[in-house]
Amino acid sequence: MDESPRQALRQASRIVVKLGTNVVTTAEGEINSPLLEGLAQEIVEQRHAGKQILMITSGAVRTGLARLGLPGATEDVPTRQAAASVGQIELTARYREIFGGLDQPIAQVLLTQADISDPRRYLHLRNTLSTLLARGALPIINENDPVSIQGVAIGENDRLAAIVAARMDADLLVLLSDVDGLFTGDPRADAGAKLIDTVTSITREIERFARESTGGVGRGGMLAKVQAAKAAMNAGVYMVVARGTEPGALTRIMRGEDVGTLFVPRPGKLRSRKHRIGFALTPKGRLAVDDGARKALLERGSSLLAVGIEYVSGQFGQGDVVSVVDSSDTEIARGLVNYSADEVRKIRRCRTSEIESRLGHCPFDEVIHRDNLVLLQ
Repeated sequence: MDESPRQALRQASRIVVKLGTNVVTTAEGEINSPLLEGLAQEIVEQRHAGKQILMITSGAVRTGLARLGLPGATEDVPTRQAAASVGQIELTARYREIFGGLDQPIAQVLLTQADISDPRRYLHLRNTLSTLLARGALPIINENDPVSIQGVAIGENDRLAAIVAARMDADLLVLLSDVDGLFTGDPRADAGAKLIDTVTSITREIERFARESTGGVGRGGMLAKVQAAKAAMNAGVYMVVARGTEPGALTRIMRGEDVGTLFVPRPGKLRSRKHRIGFALTPKGRLAVDDGARKALLERGSSLLAVGIEYVSGQFGQGDVVSVVDSSDTEIARGLVNYSADEVRKIRRCRTSEIESRLGHCPFDEVIHRDNLVLLQ
């Protein structure tokens, strides 16, 4: 990316955009359709410019509470879960209408903590999201509140957005809220509080500013946003906190303009997920590939297909890390495998169209998807 932190945002190719409750809804719990229509237009314009966008949405609980005629704020978990189940339908219907008018297909993805912590479940999730992005769809993500054991179990959507950004190897995370960014104090109470343009390290002082600053009346708060920034920065992801109620905010951020507070990851930081795949886990087996597959992996950044696999060694299960070696037995990559060792033995050297006849099913076209592959050459 460009050396200038703000200009680097112009080069971001995969972006996670999180819409806060106070952006999605009014104080009365009504869906803020005019504002969402403007944001949708900006998102679609970014998609047409070649960007991949994943969207995290808040607002389901507040919308549901309003539809049920309940008070606008409650910590009662069953009530929040019930409200979320009502509000989620309302939000999805409205998003479908808004984005449908822009000829942009959307997909609803509801997550629980188990979906992002269990390796095999997460592998399926990542493959699903990668496929949606490749097909031009916009994944709209939220926590599956009605079945989360501890209510809002992931915590809140700032944390969810940071997790998705890190796990999906996003270049940029944008948190759109009802505040201009991180201030040195609460601007509503302190006339001398100043907006912080750029943060390069989450220090105790930055955390103190977050506690003293305001995060609006939503559930997230500024401290939650700073904690999300810490997770994003450690994963090599840029993050911006900005006022989403300001027309054109997302477009201006993507142009590299001085909007909100920019959190800059440490230079040269290897994505934690890629580091974990490539170096932190011991491979459970080996896949030897032919020269054609080697060239496709190293020169074209392709996924590993069954047709290029010559032999399999070791015993591994779906979601395990395996080593990929070439004809000279040189390790060229490591990755998370979509099939077990016994299944790969059955489908090696066969084309994708033949997998179902060999196994009786074909859940994945790739043995290792390129998003789950770390090249070592």
